[in-house]
Parts: sequence; structure tokens; C-alpha cells
Amino acid sequence: MKKPSKCARFLLLSCALYCLPLPGYANGNSDRVLSSKLDQLQDKIMELLEARLTSMQERMERKFGEHMVALQRAEKSKSLELDDQFLVLKDAIKQNSGAYFASCRGVPSGHSNMFMIRPSVPNTLPFMVYCEQSYLGGSWMVIHKRFDGSLDFNRGWEEYKEGFGEPNGEHWIGLEKIHRITQSGDHELLVVLKDFDGRAKMALYDGFDVDTEGAKYKLSIGKYDHGDAGDSLSMDNGARFSAIDQDNDQHPDGFCAKHYQSGWWFKHCVNSNLNGLYRSTDGNNMTMNWFTFRNDVQGLKEASMMIREKVKVG
Repeated sequence: MKKPSKCARFLLLSCALYCLPLPGYANGNSDRVLSSKLDQLQDKIMELLEARLTSMQERMERKFGEHMVALQRAEKSKSLELDDQFLVLKDAIKQNSGAYFASCRGVPSGHSNMFMIRPSVPNTLPFMVYCEQSYLGGSWMVIHKRFDGSLDFNRGWEEYKEGFGEPNGEHWIGLEKIHRITQSGDHELLVVLKDFDGRAKMALYDGFDVDTEGAKYKLSIGKYDHGDAGDSLSMDNGARFSAIDQDNDQHPDGFCAKHYQSGWWFKHCVNSNLNGLYRSTDGNNMTMNWFTFRNDVQGLKEASMMIREKVKVG
């Protein structure tokens, strides 16, 4: 049986106390006493009702306030989402009209995304890149990215020349594109790395340039500026790019790209190889690695190479 509410129990008790006949009183006295008791009962009932109404009002006001806060948060979130969509639409309209960005320095500040760019180099068609705004002031163009091993980097010369993968996922932008980008002005290089233990480090170089295909996309790297990943690229300064079907390294007895199953600027094989096999360890050093990260060739979990056009002074 359902238990009576507090209000119902109060009414029953009040009826028992005030509504039953009062023995020992004459009719006149009994009527006056009863009338007084009924007045008291009415006051008690009104007091109880007012208390319950006040409690209900407070609960309703609290619920209303909570709903208003939730509504305001949802509206703010939707507004931010619409702002992002507007920026993307604005960029798309700009790009479709033929007004491409020359580099990631021209894209909306603070907005990491894919953008169509066309470097200011003759006979260069526009292409899609990912502009990263999260590091050292932003405006970085991602030319290489790996984070889950889903893309095979054991490829030949033509694929490394043209590029493979998608800008918003694992990818290699392509040697010809890198050459054209770096010909449009002076660039710096940022390398961002993370190992399988979750430790993240970076290396910044104040210069980065890639020569023509005729020069085998020779690497010119500037001074190691700063960072905690260490310098594992300067030793390969001047190296020509090699792929599994084209040996351009300086190793007297080996074919570095074929041995390590990847394309890279190999000089005397492994100082760094961010296109190596995706694995945490390997007995033959066949990993995606950066030697000075921990002074060994243990494989890395994530790696990105980003370049940024240097600001001209004066």
C-alpha cells in the first residue's frame, strides 16, 4: 500500500485532534472550542501550503536557472561552430575564386586546417596543405606527418617526388612541392616528435631548402636553433634524396634506402630517418627514428616536419 504523504498525514492527525467530540463540555462551550480549533487548523494548513508552494517555487527557479545556463552554453557552442564554418566557407570562396594563399602565413590566424596554396613560383599549380597553428606562433606548413603507421612509406622515387597520403592524415607532401615551396623564399624547419612512452620533443632549424630533381632534391639545412630533441639532421646536410629504387647516398658499400625500406636524405645511412618502418624497436635499426631523441634508434610513435616562410626584415 502506498504510504500517505506528509500533507495527508497532517490532515488526518489534525482531524483526529480537532474534529472529534470533546467530552465534558456543554454544547455552547464545545462549539466555541471547536471553532477556535478549526481556526488554528486552518492557519496550520495555510502555513503548510505556503511552505510547500515556496519550496516548489524555489525548485522551479533552480531548474529554470540550470536550463538557462545549459541553453546559453549550447548557444555559445553553436555560435563558435558557426564561426568556424564561416571561416572555412570564407576560405573556400577565396580559394575557388583563384585567390590562393601563397603560404600558411596568409591563412586565418589560430585556425589549423587544410588550405589550398600556390607558392609564388612560375608554373606552379595550387595544391592542398595542412597549416598548423599550435607551435611557436603558428603559420607552419606540414610537409610530413606520421602518427599511427597506417600509411606505407616504403615507396619508390616517383611517389616520393609527387607525394602520397592526405594532408589531414599521415602523408608525405612530395619532393617537387617542397622544392617549389622553398624556392619561393627563405624557410625554417620544425621537427616535432613523440616516442611510445609519450615523451614529446622538438627541433628547430633556422634554414631549410630542397634543390631540383636534377640535383636529386639535395638537402640544405640551416643552423640548429633550439629544441630538446637534439640535432640529428645537420650531419646529412648536402645529402641527396634516395628511394628504394634510386641510390643517391654516399655510403661506399651500401644502399641505405633499400636496406631501411624508406626514402630519405641518406648520406652515410642512419642519423635520422623519419620515413622508416613504423615500429617501436628493431634489431637492425629499421625504425622511424631521430638518433639524438634518446641517443639510440628506438622507433618513434609520432613525427611531423613543418616549414614556415621566414619574415623578411627591412
